[in-house]
Amino acid sequence: MLPYFPFRNEFDHRMGTVLLRPDESLVEVDDHYGHEISLKRALLFHNHRYYFQAQPGTELAQWDVLDRVLTEAAYNHPQHFSLIKSGDSWHWINHKLAEEQRFIFGNTNSLPLAPLDWAGRQVQEDLIILSADGTATLVAGQLCFPNGWCLDDKFGQTFLGIHRPAPAMVQSTLQAAHKLLERIPEHRPIWRASWNFKTTDQLDMSTKYSTAYNNELAALAPTLTSDSIGNQLFIRIERQTFTRLPRSGAVLFGIHTYQNVLADEAADRDRAVRILGTIRTTPPEMLSYKAIAPFEDALIGFLENSIHADSALVNK
Repeated sequence: MLPYFPFRNEFDHRMGTVLLRPDESLVEVDDHYGHEISLKRALLFHNHRYYFQAQPGTELAQWDVLDRVLTEAAYNHPQHFSLIKSGDSWHWINHKLAEEQRFIFGNTNSLPLAPLDWAGRQVQEDLIILSADGTATLVAGQLCFPNGWCLDDKFGQTFLGIHRPAPAMVQSTLQAAHKLLERIPEHRPIWRASWNFKTTDQLDMSTKYSTAYNNELAALAPTLTSDSIGNQLFIRIERQTFTRLPRSGAVLFGIHTYQNVLADEAADRDRAVRILGTIRTTPPEMLSYKAIAPFEDALIGFLENSIHADSALVNK
């Protein structure tokens, strides 16, 4: 089952951000760690610039990210990672991958890659840096598992510019989110969960795949029925975190993507009810924006059948 489930019986256009509790980590490790790290590294090997970019002058923010990510990973997952600090001499051990790296903190020449690029290869999260100048401009990032965008699309754009394609109905929410980013204090990260549905469990859904996916969806959608869609549709959840970095003042935007087949999640009646309520109350323009409209009827039919079948079993 998905560890996060942001369906609330009815559509909510708010960002839904909350403070990260002290016992919650920016870095999460699950059973897909090995596969996802291997996939990340393969994508970066074959097309490095597409998946990693950084403006000159972002080195301090990159070291900020490395410090926060590695420290959190070692503290919250000591069975998987170790970080030994002796002044600026650091020793990182990744027990899951049987790898280790010694480096001098702040000395880029002591790492084989840029700090953000190297740190991103240790964790499942995508790591994006937003500037500290009040515009929240995307100035650096390692982005391997995006949903319908890529660094080439958004690099150098402000937070509001990045979200300009979103429906008009959520623009006021985005304005409020932008103000919230400006006020995030150090050591008080916030997080939210977003949701979508896809007819594939491919993690890398960057822009270069959009045309092919849309064509495949157009061909597949007419064949989807309330009987078949449960095993052909995947729920895609993003756990998004926002952290003020202490040295640079920049904001780290972290994204951990979770997926599961719809039928598995809908087997829980409460989850099926919550999804159904959300889809029924989502405005048409948002369903179109999320590319859910082509299979909306089949999805609703499946959820209704799942709920009714569960009710029938309970009443026997």
